[in-house]
Amino acid sequence: MKDAQPQDMEEEETEVTPNAEHAPVPKWKQRARKMVWPLHARYPNVIPNPYGEDKAYYRERDAETNAKSALDEDVSLRLGCIMVSEIFGPNEIETLYDGLEKFGWDRERTPVRDDSNINWLKKQRLYGSEGHLPLGWIHRPEDTKRYVGVRYTAEFPQQFSSLLVTISQLTPSTTCLSVGFILTDDAALEYANAINEPAKTTRIPKRRSRAYSIMGVEHVKEERVRRVRQKYRNIGIEWLSKNFSGFFSAHCEKSHFPTAEFLSLEGFTPFDKDAPRDRGWEHWSRYVNVEHDFRSWTCSSVPSLKFSFDAGRRDKTPNHMTVALRWDTLSEEDLKTYGGESLGSRTYFANNRLDGIIARYALASYLRELLRSLKETRQSLSVRSKARRSINTVEQISAFFRRSVGIPSIAREVLALSENDASFRWNATGFTQQIRPDEDKTYEIKEGLRSFLGRLSRQLLEEDQDTREFLNQLSSAMGTKESIAAQRRMELVAVLALLVAVISMLVAIYAAINT
Repeated sequence: MKDAQPQDMEEEETEVTPNAEHAPVPKWKQRARKMVWPLHARYPNVIPNPYGEDKAYYRERDAETNAKSALDEDVSLRLGCIMVSEIFGPNEIETLYDGLEKFGWDRERTPVRDDSNINWLKKQRLYGSEGHLPLGWIHRPEDTKRYVGVRYTAEFPQQFSSLLVTISQLTPSTTCLSVGFILTDDAALEYANAINEPAKTTRIPKRRSRAYSIMGVEHVKEERVRRVRQKYRNIGIEWLSKNFSGFFSAHCEKSHFPTAEFLSLEGFTPFDKDAPRDRGWEHWSRYVNVEHDFRSWTCSSVPSLKFSFDAGRRDKTPNHMTVALRWDTLSEEDLKTYGGESLGSRTYFANNRLDGIIARYALASYLRELLRSLKETRQSLSVRSKARRSINTVEQISAFFRRSVGIPSIAREVLALSENDASFRWNATGFTQQIRPDEDKTYEIKEGLRSFLGRLSRQLLEEDQDTREFLNQLSSAMGTKESIAAQRRMELVAVLALLVAVISMLVAIYAAINT
């Protein structure tokens, strides 16, 4: 993407006007160009460029880029699932209980266990135990006859065919609810349709500026894919926030929700370390963030299943995972066990190996947002330190202490979890990352998550302590200031009272003398 401005037209002729002549331009024509340029900058796709441009050049370049960026005939790309996670801490857990009861998901899934799901969660939180409660597939009430053994139902957006729900009790104070929204067959093809549909160079006006940005075919297609991702991501987040409002729903923007997208591929290896070095900028794999293996994780038992934590940062979604599976390279045993062309079976195959990792990554996102909240609170009150204190500031300090009453215990629990090797060995393992391309040494995902959670929990403890000390000092200083101000007001009242008494005495003396 590049910007176009009127003063650049004659200087950068190789980019904007490749075949322009260098003959002197009459002054009247220069003035006419300057008059037309603001209209062209405001409507660049409607009003022609007054400086001229080679339309044939753009058409030829667009056709070439469209051919390079389209999917090959033997490649299949489907967006199978959008997984949205929500964390329920001490202040939000009641909303999880209410949501489970509203949908009827509080009933035990198997008759072997007599206890309800809500009571099971309460016991896990009270007695400090970890746990994993897969609710399984959720279908619409009218679809129960089509499937065998359906126990839980719910109404959800029509863009999804079913839900895959898992509840993870991570620490005594934190519970994670992960909901996988399985896309319908038509919706799953929107990535491929956005990539294969021909695009053309587009000009985007800039607000309050006599310039515009030129988006090439590769940028247009990348933006299409981003919009598809954001559309289904936002639909899933809105449904979850409406029915199970937890920490992220109450305190964070949609872009900060912990999410994961599952891509089903055939004929192409995602995050391939052996990808051709000459693979260009226009290749479609870049639009879905699977073009290279940098910092990606590979399943030890299923090498065609990979994921990355960093791919979503381009899309301004810091807590987003990209999971990709090449289905046509699975072993016969895996195909026999999980065989089927449905997106549900493929998502279930990947989720069985990733649910513990997804839950702990959501926990790490939760700690990051708690850290952000602490820093914002301290900074907002520091900015007001030079201004006159008011009742609102005192209420803000009081609200912070009420809201963050459980943060120290949460941080200590996560720190203890990060030191529990058995927990990660059973629930978050099976994926490795190559440390260096020229070495065979690998790094286990359980070690990466343990280190990350341990570092975040220690930082959270330090930040919480610093914030509390700052607010205590601030409230103490405010109390001292208010005491001094109150003392001064009392002194003023005493002076006024003395003045009134003197005046009254003088009036009485004057009246006595006259009588």
